[in-house]
Amino acid sequence: MNDTKTKKKMAFPHTLIIILIMIVFAAILTYLIQAGQYDRIEVAGRKVVDPASYHTVPSNRATPFDIFVAIPAGMQAVASISNMVLIIGGSFAVIEATGATKAILAKVLKMGGHLGAGLLPIVIIAFSMLPAFTGNAESMLAFVPLGILFARTLGFDAMVGLSITIAAGNAGFASGLFNTMTTGVAQTLLGIEMFSGLWFRAIGYGLLLCSVCFWTVWYAVRVKKNPAKSVCYDVEMAAKAEQANVSEIDSELTTRRILVLVEFACGIGFVIYGALNGWNFGTQIAAVFLIMAVICGLTGGFSGNRICEEFVIGAKRVLVGALVVGFAKAISLVMDQACITDTIVYAFSSMLSGMPRVIGALFMYIFQVIMNCFIISGSGQAAATIPIMGPLGDVLGLTPQTVVTAFIFGDGLTNLLLPMSAATMGAVAIAGITYGQYVKYIWRIIVTNLCIGGAMVVIATMIGL
Repeated sequence: MNDTKTKKKMAFPHTLIIILIMIVFAAILTYLIQAGQYDRIEVAGRKVVDPASYHTVPSNRATPFDIFVAIPAGMQAVASISNMVLIIGGSFAVIEATGATKAILAKVLKMGGHLGAGLLPIVIIAFSMLPAFTGNAESMLAFVPLGILFARTLGFDAMVGLSITIAAGNAGFASGLFNTMTTGVAQTLLGIEMFSGLWFRAIGYGLLLCSVCFWTVWYAVRVKKNPAKSVCYDVEMAAKAEQANVSEIDSELTTRRILVLVEFACGIGFVIYGALNGWNFGTQIAAVFLIMAVICGLTGGFSGNRICEEFVIGAKRVLVGALVVGFAKAISLVMDQACITDTIVYAFSSMLSGMPRVIGALFMYIFQVIMNCFIISGSGQAAATIPIMGPLGDVLGLTPQTVVTAFIFGDGLTNLLLPMSAATMGAVAIAGITYGQYVKYIWRIIVTNLCIGGAMVVIATMIGL
């Protein structure tokens, strides 16, 4: 009787299982939704939809075999991002093995550790700036290992490390401050000056940062008081079993370690420079990390074999993330091959016509949130939806700037949750946590940010931005 009552708790499904279910669901939709397409025309050098050209096309329903074909096809389509995840994981493992990063963080803890969670808002603001200015959320993957190490050094957990990097980066990206891929494309397609309305987006950026800072500090304080309240407590226990506590870390900054830190700082400087100048993250930025691994490893006194061994260990830790990125891409491939994505856009846009101004703006925002589940690319979503939303906004009495506001917040905020997001799933893999643990933590930030986004859209509508 007691054995019956003490049933083993069902394990949360593996991330790959969750994504496979989503792929199957996308395949089922190909049988339920009529295939259709918009004609594409060139506007400002970009291929965008012609809003008046929607028409049905012959169905191309996904077969069970197509579901599995889409997975390697998806891995091939996002190979550069998957490669970047593996290379970052391997390279940081080499640098971390030298002991330089742990030594400097131990020094930081001794000097300013008394501030504890008070340091987090400063770090969050700093990490949010790169995506805010480059418009590339994947750039934050480069800083996830450092963020996690920093968080653990202060006595928090890996989730705090993700929050100060990925959640902070998402606030910068979703605000659309200087995001050429979302704000820039949308404003260009609507014929308004690029990056106009900056003051309004800056307010949104500040509010999103307040949300991330509040929930991160709230959670960090709880974990500091009682580590058992960590949503990834099992991961933290395993991490502590593998390495010494912060107090036991050799904090001596030897000449070798100082040189490694200088080289690491220079490498990160090149990453930032490359991001600001449009370098390819899967090749050029990844190459910078490879160079960092080799130079820092040699400076740290490692042999060639030791560098390779540490690199492989690091790459193994993030292998699931590299796979997840490819699996997730398969979802959109199944829908695109069946030509149902445009049908979904057409159906939602038809529902919005005739609504009151504020309600219509809110539904436009919700529409963009939903469409982000199907078109994860910011520039791709702009090209597919803005030519439709622009004229619809005119009918509803919305300014082009309000249409852009609904788009940028609707497009960016849910990237922090979607398993199709390369930045999100890559970070989850690097942290070594499950997607379920991640959702258990991040939902508060996402709900708060979505409310902020909706409020910004309503305000933009009311003031006639």
